[in-house]
Amino acid sequence: MQARFVLVVAVLVLTAGCLTGGGGAPESTTVGTDGANGGGASADGGDGSGDGASGDDTSDSTDAASGEWEPFAFETPARYEYEVFMEGDGEGTIVWDVESVDDGEYTVTLVYEMNGERYETTATGTKDTVVQQFYTNPGGAVLVTTMSQPSAWYEGRDLSTGTKWSYSTPQGSASFAVTGTDTIAGVDCWTSEMRVNGSVFHEACFSPDLGLAPYAAYYGEDGTLEMSLTLVAYEEN
Repeated sequence: MQARFVLVVAVLVLTAGCLTGGGGAPESTTVGTDGANGGGASADGGDGSGDGASGDDTSDSTDAASGEWEPFAFETPARYEYEVFMEGDGEGTIVWDVESVDDGEYTVTLVYEMNGERYETTATGTKDTVVQQFYTNPGGAVLVTTMSQPSAWYEGRDLSTGTKWSYSTPQGSASFAVTGTDTIAGVDCWTSEMRVNGSVFHEACFSPDLGLAPYAAYYGEDGTLEMSLTLVAYEEN
């Protein structure tokens, strides 16, 4: 996992310039958005036929909103409930409750339950202030890290285009693709995958309408699921 982490850091450095209009743009092509997810592993560590953001669940009737995804940007109060899997810890839950939205400031309560332990934190402020405060909560650290990392890969890209792009680094190659659409907990979203040296490292499903992705997962070099977040309930307050 360490080698893959080094590669991911290198990719993050490259994408930081590209997504903000800097030099060194990656190779990018346009593909269809109605295909499967490229054979990536599923949320249960299988072959891509399980629950979550797998392409087998994609339906032509899904009407995911197009546009760019911005993490932790909320336009309306809403409650997100996730099932969490962490390799070595097991299963738990995260509830992210946006209680109020007022001119760019939020009040959010986060509750994390794992292995019989419960952590609850409430924060008020701008997006950056709220995110920083939640690093003190183990569940907040999991959620913030999971959402912030792919934002460097996908933020600024129109998810409706179905583009794919790739990078090469001294440590290897990384490729990205928006692969189709899915519906998770009643939320329509765009499925995506990141491959490192040909194998799936990250899968997700993004909705431009929401500040949190309905689904995200990370895999080890052998394809084993290392962690996942799956939205199980979403409702506006």
